[in-house]
Amino acid sequence: MSSGSPKSRLSVALQRGALAILAFACAACGGAFGTANPTAPGNTSQAPAEQTLWVLGTPGTPFEAMVTDSAASWTFRGVVPQMAVIVNASPGEQMTVTKLSNTAALMTTELITGATLVAEASTNDPFGTTVVQTFGGLAGNAPKANPDVRIFMKGPSGGILNGLIEDFTLSFVFEARAPALFLFEHSDGRVDAVINSVDQGGTIIADALSNGVPVVEASGGPRVLIKFP
Repeated sequence: MSSGSPKSRLSVALQRGALAILAFACAACGGAFGTANPTAPGNTSQAPAEQTLWVLGTPGTPFEAMVTDSAASWTFRGVVPQMAVIVNASPGEQMTVTKLSNTAALMTTELITGATLVAEASTNDPFGTTVVQTFGGLAGNAPKANPDVRIFMKGPSGGILNGLIEDFTLSFVFEARAPALFLFEHSDGRVDAVINSVDQGGTIIADALSNGVPVVEASGGPRVLIKFP
């Protein structure tokens, strides 16, 4: 495994700088996003610090990922760079990423808790695989999430977004850089999302998916609301 070209390493360094800004903003936000539960699905309590999974490296490199914690697992495909977050995660997280490219493009995966880098792995190998996990790891992959509810914030590409994702019992404040995939574990009834454009970087494009099927497609700005069902 090589260390990657200077250009690839610079790309990852720039992406990591953006992550540091996001991590600081998320740690400092509390809930002061001006999104005071406008959809009012329930008297929800706030979730703990955000654990974020990132796939970085040579922009545009395609990949397939499996994300699992101790209770549920998900698979998805994307291109570098992309972030993923489990909402209402159970203890222990692991992400296995396979590069879908027969090239020496750099692919780096990271697991971040709050503002702390917990694990990192890189590969330049064609069709290379990386694994990141929380301390102690997991005994194996959990069963597929059921129900499988996801909110995919597709755009604007590179745009900074913040807001709130919640069901009847849980409220999750987030700060993200699109594209960003939120995996809602054991959602309770209706799932709502309030998505704000922080940098006014363009049109917000977001989907809600249930068991792989798009059920809500929303676009606009500077704020977008999603309700499902």
